[in-house]
Amino acid sequence: MKKSIIVLLIAFLSMTISANALQGKKHFNVPNDAKKELVGHKRHTINAPHVQLNAQMQSKAPKANAEVVTPPTTLETEKYRLNGYLFDGSSWQLVSNPLQIGMDGNDVYVQGFSILLPEAWIKGTLDSEAMTVTFPAQYYGNYQGYDDYFFPVTPVGSDGYNPIDAVFNYNDELGTFILSQDVVCNIFENSSLDELSWYYQFDSEMTIAPDGNTVEVPDDLETVDYALTGVYMGYEDDWFEGDPLSGSAKIGIDGDDIYIQGLCSYLPLAWVKGHREGDNYVFDNGQFFGTFIYSGDAYPLYFMGCEPQTNDAAQLVLTLDPETGIYTAQKWYAISSSPEEVWWYDLLGNVQLTPILDAPATPAMPSVLYLEYYADDGFGYAMFDIPVADVDGNPLLANKLGYQLFCDYGNGAEPYIFVADYYGFDEDQTTIPYTFGDDVNFLPYGQLAVVYELGEDLQRIGIRSVYEGGGETNYSEIGWYDALNSGITTVTANDNRVTEYYDLMGRRVNANNLRPGIYVTNTGKKILMK
Repeated sequence: MKKSIIVLLIAFLSMTISANALQGKKHFNVPNDAKKELVGHKRHTINAPHVQLNAQMQSKAPKANAEVVTPPTTLETEKYRLNGYLFDGSSWQLVSNPLQIGMDGNDVYVQGFSILLPEAWIKGTLDSEAMTVTFPAQYYGNYQGYDDYFFPVTPVGSDGYNPIDAVFNYNDELGTFILSQDVVCNIFENSSLDELSWYYQFDSEMTIAPDGNTVEVPDDLETVDYALTGVYMGYEDDWFEGDPLSGSAKIGIDGDDIYIQGLCSYLPLAWVKGHREGDNYVFDNGQFFGTFIYSGDAYPLYFMGCEPQTNDAAQLVLTLDPETGIYTAQKWYAISSSPEEVWWYDLLGNVQLTPILDAPATPAMPSVLYLEYYADDGFGYAMFDIPVADVDGNPLLANKLGYQLFCDYGNGAEPYIFVADYYGFDEDQTTIPYTFGDDVNFLPYGQLAVVYELGEDLQRIGIRSVYEGGGETNYSEIGWYDALNSGITTVTANDNRVTEYYDLMGRRVNANNLRPGIYVTNTGKKILMK
């Protein structure tokens, strides 16, 4: 996997990223760092009552005019896919949900937005001059005796909100709908039209793009976790091996059909389908991963196998070793802009899929990549490299991996306590799950963690991994970082410039509407909003 933590570090130091300035190698026409959008955006939750579906819910009678949306019987629809992040009350999850969209004059009908009632419709209005589609709050219908509403809001302060209409920018040529960022908008699946009492929350960065027949898997498909390894291939006068590929995948077998999820790092929930031929599995070219949207532009992505060195299209063949369960590819595959030719955004070679067993293992030692701490403010941030592998290089299950921090003030290792009051936990913690992110203090996968009250006499900061596979708990060695030579600083402004604020991705933000998180200023100051 290309380490996006380095991209984040660059964003901190440069404070702005220009997509046009990032040119890829031969055949690339998407910025190389576009995948950072999948993890780099800071998602925000509003502190409002969350309705647990398995708990006793308070039903509110719908208003007299709360009728379900019924599209015209003659409405013609097309397949779309909603891409974004969904919060279920415990964690944010990447989603890629199928939709049906039809237009009747300036009326726009969308089916599939609701998680609880996927057959429900919502209705919006197209402004053909502004090229926007506006969706007001509206009634999805009744879910097992309880009301269910489409309910968009904008955050106010740290916990408040105001109801608003959801406005999507519409691109007629590309057929895409992108939730406007003029005003921050979170869309809730809500139990009321009068107050926030929610079942699900969508992130404010949301895209809806045409779905060109993506692979649909059987509802009862059973899958196994695999480690996806290989190398990114590059070309500059000749072919060369670039960054190592290290990702995760899921594989399911249905008769003679094989389904694999995780081959497209831009759209990690997309599937490809192959079929058995003897002892091998063969994958047809031109399968549609989906549409990736970056900086307002839409990029259809396709699966294409190809011959090593020549880049000529060829079917990818996976050979299964029945003893180890490992699938190996002799050819390369591309994430391509074309369903017919190999015009690639990423080109992968030496691909191997290795099953990950739930067994006891000692995790490999992690490391602290970077520490910057602001003594006057009492907080800072650290970035880590946490291998999802054991000491022998075997892959581990990411959902069973965590990490712990240690401080050394000259008297040896002391566990760092993630204090509940600072981090918003119900109680103090010493272990953070590898996949955990909360939008304020943590990015998932150890990409960034805010640290508090370290003290200026800190000599070393360390990190170790914790793995709970196979019913056992095992620890790595501690990877230490020299804090004496790190960025423990006191930063002051050196001029009289008007202060400008930038988020983690280097994007300028409105100083009057700062949401919780870390911000970089043009005066060299880092601030934390809680």
